[in-house]
Amino acid sequence: MISSTPPRASSKSSLPSFATADSLTRRRALAVAGGSAAGLAFALSSAGVAHAGEGSVERDPFTLGVASGDPTPTSVLLWTRLAPEPVAIGSGLDPRRRYPVMWEVATDERFRRTVARGVAMATAEENFSVHVDVRGLQPGRPYWYRFRSGRHVSTVGRTQTTPSPRAAPHLRFAFASCMNYRAGYFQTMRDMAERDLDLILFLGDYLYEYPVQQLPVGRTIPSLPAEVLPMTTTLDQYRLRYALYKLDPDLQAAHHAAPWIVTWDDHEVSNDYETDAPDDLLRRAAAYRAYWENMPLRRPHRPRGSDARLYRRLAWGSMAQFDILDTRQYRDPMAGGSTTPDVGERRNPTRTVLGREQERWFAGSFGMTPVRWNFVGQQLLMARLNTAAAEGAPTTFSAGTWDGYQASQQRMFDVVSDGLDSGRVRNFCSLGGDVHTSYVSNLISDSLDPGSPLIGVDITSPSITSAQDFNPVANEARQVRRRMNPTLRWADLHCGYDICDVTAERAEFEVRVVDKVSVPDSPVYTGARFTVEDRVPGFAEG
Repeated sequence: MISSTPPRASSKSSLPSFATADSLTRRRALAVAGGSAAGLAFALSSAGVAHAGEGSVERDPFTLGVASGDPTPTSVLLWTRLAPEPVAIGSGLDPRRRYPVMWEVATDERFRRTVARGVAMATAEENFSVHVDVRGLQPGRPYWYRFRSGRHVSTVGRTQTTPSPRAAPHLRFAFASCMNYRAGYFQTMRDMAERDLDLILFLGDYLYEYPVQQLPVGRTIPSLPAEVLPMTTTLDQYRLRYALYKLDPDLQAAHHAAPWIVTWDDHEVSNDYETDAPDDLLRRAAAYRAYWENMPLRRPHRPRGSDARLYRRLAWGSMAQFDILDTRQYRDPMAGGSTTPDVGERRNPTRTVLGREQERWFAGSFGMTPVRWNFVGQQLLMARLNTAAAEGAPTTFSAGTWDGYQASQQRMFDVVSDGLDSGRVRNFCSLGGDVHTSYVSNLISDSLDPGSPLIGVDITSPSITSAQDFNPVANEARQVRRRMNPTLRWADLHCGYDICDVTAERAEFEVRVVDKVSVPDSPVYTGARFTVEDRVPGFAEG
């Protein structure tokens, strides 16, 4: 039996410490609350409230479901949040009290063999969320978990540990992005829950900050308290928005089915945010705090003010490695408007997508542990893509993708190329989101030469709902891009997500799509399949 008290997170975390952050990062975290990141965290929480003892919950507090995340060979992070009144500020709980939450982990769904249990305390400081880092588990096997508060028991979740470092079993995972509540229903999440997955990667825009209002084509918005509806700018508003999303049964099903690996994009804060004005930093700090409270993330990822470290590395034995990047928080402002010509700031060698520290971290350690497949999970389209409106028109690029930061894009390609040339990297796949379009592209070694040798592949997931119902006319514009870009294999506007089956011989990608997210029972089906063969950069023909 594992100890009932979960051990402290190791001080030897692979994440860079706050003290080693570059000056911009430190300045952002300290800019508000009189130069004190601790002061800002205090201002955003209920810290300082004297606890009046332990509380008990009369109504079901597990309305938001359960989740797990960031598995290792011997551990997994378990999450829930107590919310008997989920769309009320404070969730219907006494902020002065601490609520004991019992948790247990078993090797079977009926909990006939429990292997770990303990008690965590849910407090107002963290919006009554619970993050339990369960250690001492066995590698490469499934587990089931649940929580109890008083007489109430949560839904059972299924999770699993990753294989031991030398093992190389089959891996089946999904990746997705861009989940706009008002734009449609989340039936693709239900489909994801039914696909027998080992892992789920969510690559940003888990929620949207826009007002919750009825759209001409979208989800039918239920009657909600007025506090839930506005544009999110405050901590309470972000917390309520997460509660609204997490009440969705299809999203809960996906969280219950498999462990998640998460990172954020812009809409978890606001569209294309990038300024360091004090008001913007305060909003960013509130959004970051609410994100951590509602995601299955460990303590090292807890934000300090307007700074939080989400980039990290996870392995699936010797079969695969996932480098999870943050392409939003540290990047330089976009050059110009939504598109940029191939001159000027696009080629400025000092501009970066990842920020100096994250770029050094990736370049210095990528490929150092040998695996068969290297996956980079991040938010943006990485491949070169001419976005001109018509064939023969001057070449333009999106200012908000890697193309808008050509020098930074080339440095990424150089790191991958060096890894391939040295033998440290065997197969490279970039996984992205953000663009609400399923782009399937080959990656070239020279960002300025479309005919340069291939180094891997780039796949952006469809949006869960943000593209709304499929529009064949708008989709034809994507086909113009496909014809203009020889490395682009697929471009499609359906909503949906991707599944990837990974073996020693190949990685097979399946694009799961839905025609109408405005109709909750519109069926999910396979829109396309693509294969990458071992040691063959680029997608297989056919």
